[in-house]
Amino acid sequence: MYKRKKRRLFGLVLICLLLAMILTYNPLSVRVMTISVAVYYQIDPALFYRLIRTESNFRSFAISPKAAIGLGQMQEKTAHYINSSHRRGLLFVPLYNLRLSAKYINYLQAKYNGNWSLTLAAYNWGETNVSRRMKSRSLEPKKDYRELFRDIPETYNYIAKIMPQRKKA
Repeated sequence: MYKRKKRRLFGLVLICLLLAMILTYNPLSVRVMTISVAVYYQIDPALFYRLIRTESNFRSFAISPKAAIGLGQMQEKTAHYINSSHRRGLLFVPLYNLRLSAKYINYLQAKYNGNWSLTLAAYNWGETNVSRRMKSRSLEPKKDYRELFRDIPETYNYIAKIMPQRKKA
């Protein structure tokens, strides 16, 4: 009798864990989490959604050739930079990865005076590279600096995928 209850309890716990994993890693759940995290961190949800789609196509277990991990394609060293108590392997957890990505976006937004084109360039190409390129220029929050990255096709195209071109009046 006791063994049967124990086995039943084990089965129930296993089913709950399986359901939790399915809900956590489900592509629809990941999309809802993406928008929720954007709203929580006061980031334009459409831009953050396109950023995550561009980075990983909503695949929680994505790994790039440069060892960027998860939904926001964050490297371990960047994760430690954003969260000093970061533990290896946590970047595969969707909500954790999205939160770190959002914190990093907010950090870059503050660094580049709220300018989205520079924020996205830094997220893709690296803040050191972008800062070096912007060294002698003043930063205007609304200006579109994407033309400064035309010689770096990956970053130029990255910005274009996430930030739609503004129509000139």
